[in-house]
Amino acid sequence: MSAAYWLLALVLASVASAGGGLYVGHADGVAETTAKQDAQTVGQLTNLISSHQGLIDTAAQVSRGMRHALAKRQSADAKSTQEFKDGLTPTAGDRAGCLFPADSMRQLAQAHARAAEAAASGIHLALPSANPTADRP
Repeated sequence: MSAAYWLLALVLASVASAGGGLYVGHADGVAETTAKQDAQTVGQLTNLISSHQGLIDTAAQVSRGMRHALAKRQSADAKSTQEFKDGLTPTAGDRAGCLFPADSMRQLAQAHARAAEAAASGIHLALPSANPTADRP
């Protein structure tokens, strides 16, 4: 074999080796870039899921507060209804002639004031007190 044959074989082997290295290097670079992009996407999705979980937790907390406020309102409404019944029961026969005792009218005025305050305050604020207003009989 001649020296030119060995030189040609060496050049072909070098070119093949360089081509293989270039191919492997390119494949490794693509894989590395893809892995970085995937990690970034996973991080973004994790943040998104955490943010949504925070919103879910906040909504659950608000819902519990709403249920608590509605239960308090329902209890206050039931108490007012019972007060009306208790106040009007002793004079049920007199109401046919439109005669109301002053005590019943005072209780009705107080209940009216509390109902107006409750309607104006909404569900989340404290329930109004049972104090009568000065401008009501």
